[in-house]
Amino acid sequence: MQLSVDKNILLTHIQKISKVSPTRSTMPILNSILFEVNDSRLSLRSSDIEITMNTTLDINEYENGSVAIPTRIILDIVNEAEEGDIYITATEEGGVILKSGKGIFEIMGRPGEEFPSVPKITNFNNIKIENIILRRMIQKTLVSVSKDEIKPALMGVLFQIKHNEISAVSTDGHRLVCIIRKDFNNEEFEGDVIIPTKFLNLLLGYLDNKGTTLLSISENHIKVELDSTVIYSRIIDEHFPDFRSVIPKDNDKIVITDVNHLLATLRRVIIFSNKTTHQISLSVSKELSKVSTINQESRTSADEELEAEYSGDEMVIGYNAEYFKEILRNIDTERVILKLKSAISACLVLPDQQGENEELTMLIMPIRLNE
Repeated sequence: MQLSVDKNILLTHIQKISKVSPTRSTMPILNSILFEVNDSRLSLRSSDIEITMNTTLDINEYENGSVAIPTRIILDIVNEAEEGDIYITATEEGGVILKSGKGIFEIMGRPGEEFPSVPKITNFNNIKIENIILRRMIQKTLVSVSKDEIKPALMGVLFQIKHNEISAVSTDGHRLVCIIRKDFNNEEFEGDVIIPTKFLNLLLGYLDNKGTTLLSISENHIKVELDSTVIYSRIIDEHFPDFRSVIPKDNDKIVITDVNHLLATLRRVIIFSNKTTHQISLSVSKELSKVSTINQESRTSADEELEAEYSGDEMVIGYNAEYFKEILRNIDTERVILKLKSAISACLVLPDQQGENEELTMLIMPIRLNE
């Protein structure tokens, strides 16, 4: 294999595709990027088995062939290479020589045929969605995706696709976010799919405020084509819990306050909270509302009044302040509505005004306060 290509063009493509390479893997070949030359086109492929990303670019001089080059070393050397063209040659056994300026660098790669192939998938259902809508739905739901591998169904975002509506839901058992868009039309497919977080994070980097994206969904995979880049991912084949049964319908105690004021209060009070539990208490009454914490280990405490509208019975509820902050950052309006029921019930967190054709619902579970 042989090729020459502009350093900056190659670097841009390697930076994108390197995000798929796992940091650790039981298959050493996955710590590499496949370089494959075929008639003046260079194809770069990265995979962690669950996700495969392929991108192509034009090159100058070439000789067909393939080689797998370690991700970290090729990213570092191309990043530090002098401006201008980079020349790469490789043997069938995997030996690589890279030339840049006056430098000659030898890399031990692996034969290209050892690298996993692109998934062969048929029977796709195509869903077209506006970039600005898809990006918003991803950004809103990623905050509450679980990182617990024991619960794989919660390690992605559930997309429920209907002919005239699309919703996205995520939960980690402590928080839940559900966003529904009514300005969606789709004649081809109705169904549910749990999309892994890593795929959604990769996709975010390509979504601007213009245009649409075509998502192709099969029984086991999802695929997206973005200009010269194609990303494949296995979907999470698990049962997502019945999230609608968790969302309370009868929370009748209403707190209304300024989002930034509440966030600032939490940031100050959390300094004095337990560094493991981040426990704070929210006290609400007709006369006075406040946020407090007591840390028995460090013998510190904090207590700050909160300007809020509330006319219900007095209540004191415990929360993880870090979870609370992340949920509040998802609110775009100046004011937030907290709907409460009791000290052991989920708190509904809503913007004081919903966006056009949108319904955003979030909740946070309370924690038991230390006596």
